[in-house]
Amino acid sequence: MTYWDKETIMLVQRVHDNLKIDHSKWHKDKGNKYKRSAELIAAGLCQLIISCNENETIECIEESIKWLNETNVDQPCPSKNHLFKAN
Repeated sequence: MTYWDKETIMLVQRVHDNLKIDHSKWHKDKGNKYKRSAELIAAGLCQLIISCNENETIECIEESIKWLNETNVDQPCPSKNHLFKAN
């Protein structure tokens, strides 16, 4: 069930598509706190408007805040850094 019209849903989906980090740019942008935060906010907005999923919305917004506060930081991929061992 949704409370939003089709145009709003499509707009939210387009915003999310524009803000999500593309897989080809993942290693370049995954540590950018602004991009990670914006991506999570857009995902939370999708969860709220499209799915009416309050819990997922809250989780996305909370993770976004952690990126902005620099509580979350990028960790190197184990397979890309010889100092880390892959699990």
